[in-house]
Amino acid sequence: MGLDQYAYLKTPESGDEGEVPAFVWRKHSRLQTFMESLYVARTGLSASDLNCGELILAPEDIDRLEQAVTDGTLPRCEGGFFYGHQFQDEQAADYRTYDLDFCAWARAEMQAGSTVVYSCWW
Repeated sequence: MGLDQYAYLKTPESGDEGEVPAFVWRKHSRLQTFMESLYVARTGLSASDLNCGELILAPEDIDRLEQAVTDGTLPRCEGGFFYGHQFQDEQAADYRTYDLDFCAWARAEMQAGSTVVYSCWW
């Protein structure tokens, strides 16, 4: 068990389920903390409501994420039973290039008119 994270597109053709994930992370707790903050700010719901939920990302979200990854300032995770916060520094370093690839992909998809979604499960 643990934190699984996904990014995928939602199109009229893919329906409510969305497309097959284009990016998958495992126990990237700092990314999760970043996304939970966005989710809470955008919806007013609790961070735990993102579990098996969806967060539609906006271009400014990708800009902020890219800056945080580049600067090494993804927010620290204070816990989360299945998040892998015990090795969050290593995960952030290991996923750095992948996170930047995600940002480039998401930006290009958004510019093409696609909806980029983040989802997680723990």
